Amino acid sequence: MVEAIEDSFIPVVVYNNKAEDAAILKAFGEPSWNNPIVRFLDHNGKDLIRRKAGVWSISGLAARMIASLKAANQKVPKFLETVSLSWQSKFRRATFAMS
Repeated sequence: MVEAIEDSFIPVVVYNNKAEDAAILKAFGEPSWNNPIVRFLDHNGKDLIRRKAGVWSISGLAARMIASLKAANQKVPKFLETVSLSWQSKFRRATFAMS
């Protein structure tokens, strides 16, 4: 997951409890009291896929990463697809080798 995030995305954090973040929260229509949420934006700051709250699982996040890459017409790394599928099953452990 970390490699996919580092290679394919630019992570940005916006806190929801600091006064200086109020303008950003307002621009995205996010309430100041919401739980953490992951959004996937294009280079114009527009959502690639619909905002969805409550995605806390590895498979859920991986599936949304895949959907956003497809929406941006970007290549989806095979290992990300594997992570998504393996965590959707009942595996207790998964091992991945990277070069």
